[in-house]
Amino acid sequence: MRKRPSLKRVILLIDSRHGLKPHDKDVMDALDTSAVTYQLVLTKADKLKPTELADTAAATTDAIKKRPAAHPEVISTSSETGLGIERLRAEIAALA
Repeated sequence: MRKRPSLKRVILLIDSRHGLKPHDKDVMDALDTSAVTYQLVLTKADKLKPTELADTAAATTDAIKKRPAAHPEVISTSSETGLGIERLRAEIAALA
């Protein structure tokens, strides 16, 4: 991935019902080591109560604060309700 200058950012999808798992952290470690910028996107946000989603988003944001290649903004999305989809599209479009 280091030798791909056209790669602007990796989008790492995280199931919001489960939060960060050990394998997600392994992927983030590899991306940090490779100096590849990545952004976390919480999926299935409609499956959680608003307070649970807020807690998961806050915990995820805290988990990436000290990661050198992580984009600081975590986006919550739902394909069922459309929550966050336009925001994610705008974020991706801004990279072009």
